[in-house]
Amino acid sequence: MLCEVLILENRKSDFLSKIKSNVETEEYQSFLSQMFEEHGEKGDRVNLQFYRTGELSFESLVGKLADEVEQETMTDGGDSRYSSLITDYETHDGQVVDIQFRLSDEPSDLELTEDGYVEDVDGDRVDISELGLEDYEKVVKTNKYSVEVRAYTDAGLIAVSNSKASTTLQKALRQSLRKWGDADAGNEGFLLKETELLLMQNLMDGDNSGLDFGGFLDKNLKTAKYRGDRNETLSRSPVLSPAREQGTITQARFYHMYDDGTGPRPVQVRVYHDGHISSSKPTKPDFVDTVTEHFLTVFKYRDYIQPLDELISEFIDDRFRDELYSGEDSYRSNKMQAFGSLVDQYINSNSFDESERPVFEATFANIGIELSQLDLTSDEYPEVEEASDRPEKETDLKEFFENYSDYVLKSTQPDFDNLWMHLEYVINRQSHDSPIDIIETAIEEYALRE
Repeated sequence: MLCEVLILENRKSDFLSKIKSNVETEEYQSFLSQMFEEHGEKGDRVNLQFYRTGELSFESLVGKLADEVEQETMTDGGDSRYSSLITDYETHDGQVVDIQFRLSDEPSDLELTEDGYVEDVDGDRVDISELGLEDYEKVVKTNKYSVEVRAYTDAGLIAVSNSKASTTLQKALRQSLRKWGDADAGNEGFLLKETELLLMQNLMDGDNSGLDFGGFLDKNLKTAKYRGDRNETLSRSPVLSPAREQGTITQARFYHMYDDGTGPRPVQVRVYHDGHISSSKPTKPDFVDTVTEHFLTVFKYRDYIQPLDELISEFIDDRFRDELYSGEDSYRSNKMQAFGSLVDQYINSNSFDESERPVFEATFANIGIELSQLDLTSDEYPEVEEASDRPEKETDLKEFFENYSDYVLKSTQPDFDNLWMHLEYVINRQSHDSPIDIIETAIEEYALRE
């Protein structure tokens, strides 16, 4: 009865203080442990930098950590301007290792670069090219601090907490883990293309609330940022359209419904093109595990979501080399509109966020290119019926696939009627909740490479 009164009439802190004052320390700690086990812990806001390391040996990494824990040692990064102490580590499921470092570095390690970021007091990342050196030094901690690293050994991924650590330090930690874990040769870059950022949003069922753009065709333009309500359609707004046509997405913000066992709640997730990810509210380790799984899906299928604009750039110079009139801009715009019309024609708008359109456009283009290289009359491929519909901008689609075959593949132009029947078959074979559904159908039905 006393507990009921305490809970109803007092704050949580009063309730806990009352219990603590009336029981032994061991009993109080046991009570807290039981409460955490039954009702969960609050967790922490995510602020992680992901890197690819190549597959690591779990046994080698753990063996090295066991030798070095609590021993003052220089990391193997090869830079004498900092030192590292491994203060603790934990293992999970025979493939995940959490490591805590205590680091010290010199201010000279902090470099003001054009494409870097720092974290402000609100936890948001700020483009440091917009800051002077004095402001930069105010928002970045130097000297001694702790950094936590989660290594997914089988996946060949590590997540480094505390983005305040300099790029030099993070690189050294990555090199150390690669050496300690006997990393294999696979160590591809992490830089995410705009379709990959948007696929992460799609896989996390996100409602977009903001996009950052860079890499503009017009070199006088540097960055553009748009923020809005998660229920607002940004991608076709008159303000956003010029940035979408002229630049590439470098960050996606979206709301993800995260459930930590106490019920779902919206958490804003920010994914950056350099592999950095942060959240607006606390989450638990399973959130990071989920993000890692989605990153692996992106890497697995990245060949099938190469941005449409990049595919066009592969041949557009050759396409217009001998023409007096330079119609590259018009050509590019027409082809992108043609694939956009396919999304309108075949994908239910209720099954995806409007900002994710470029992923579906890229998926159609890349799968079409793969199919165009096959002998689709062969018995080893599905026997398809006449297409149920024709594409609305058929002429532009036909020209795209013919030009790609001519100038990039250096092969015979595909029979577009036959290609279209098979492409439509793939599109209609599965649900359209995610581009992954369409990609996996094409791989399975046509024995395409994964």
